[in-house]
Amino acid sequence: MADWRAFTAFTARVGLQSLPASAETVGLFVTARLADGRKPSTVTRQVAAIARIHREHGFPGPSTDQARAILRGARRLHPQAEEQMKPLTLADVRAIGMELARQDTPIALRDRAIVLVGFASALRSANLVALLLEDVEFVEEGVRLTIRKEKQDQEGKLRRWVGIPHGRHPENCPVAALRDWIARRGSFPGPLFTRFDNQHVGQALQPERICQLVQAALRRIGRDPRGYGSHSMRAGFVTEAGLAGASDLLIATQTGHHDMQVLRRYFRRQDVFRSNVCGLLDL
Repeated sequence: MADWRAFTAFTARVGLQSLPASAETVGLFVTARLADGRKPSTVTRQVAAIARIHREHGFPGPSTDQARAILRGARRLHPQAEEQMKPLTLADVRAIGMELARQDTPIALRDRAIVLVGFASALRSANLVALLLEDVEFVEEGVRLTIRKEKQDQEGKLRRWVGIPHGRHPENCPVAALRDWIARRGSFPGPLFTRFDNQHVGQALQPERICQLVQAALRRIGRDPRGYGSHSMRAGFVTEAGLAGASDLLIATQTGHHDMQVLRRYFRRQDVFRSNVCGLLDL
């Protein structure tokens, strides 16, 4: 909630209303943050947090057209390399799945399901925490998830379904991990991935928590978590699928990307010799 606190501190300082906020207030906030030296990527995330808090409190999100225009101008004036999360590899995911399976605690069961399902579904963290129990349907092929709202469809007009087949390795099967978590969670309606802290038991996780648990899981397997976050699961899926020879269209069907150029930015090969096209030539 640090992004929301930054916004409310700003509105209190300048004497403006934070909830609901006007488009002009958000635009002033963006201008002030950029003037303070914040990166456009940071301010973009903060604007998204403002819109999310509005929706959670039953308010329509303030128009961000003005804020986006300011941010586009800032990026043109100060071009910089896009900060990208390092991708989780299949080896990382398998190691995390096996390590958390050994813990055998409610939190470990939940976090294991989040990492395995998050990687296999390639969902954004906001979509993961927004899943409800009723959005999960176990079928013969695996599990089908109903995605009610997405980044480009905040009003939920275009519903999407994501399928996750059974894994080849039982110890790291995302479908089995999700079943194990639901068996521990219980069948009460509401958020699929719930909190355990005393004041918020049964409530949905915040998207920021996904980043923290991914980093904690990496520490458990002896990896340095710096440079990793919730987007590492999504980037890892795209990278591993690309290396396995999947087409952009098939990958986009899982990730929900509409822009192939944006999708390709998720492909983050770290081993330049793995699936290297030069090896196909008769050199």
